Amino acid sequence: MYIESLQPSLVENSSFLTVLESKAGRLVLKVLDIDGRLAKTVITAVEEGNQQIDLNMSDLSSGAYVLNAFFKDSFIKSIRFIKQ
Repeated sequence: MYIESLQPSLVENSSFLTVLESKAGRLVLKVLDIDGRLAKTVITAVEEGNQQIDLNMSDLSSGAYVLNAFFKDSFIKSIRFIKQ
């Protein structure tokens, strides 16, 4: 799995994650606040190929966050973002 980007990195209510995957599977996204507390977990199925995953971030408070991505229980990438 390759995660290209989270756009926009300055999030208002929603964002999207661009991913490229060679095999279908389960993607788990854990959003942590600046203190390392779990703020949100998103579990989604991904298909083979390039795709965009829409993320609703409206339930998060304003502040700095880290999105950690796991595919098939393996850590893939960590992305920082700001919620307005």
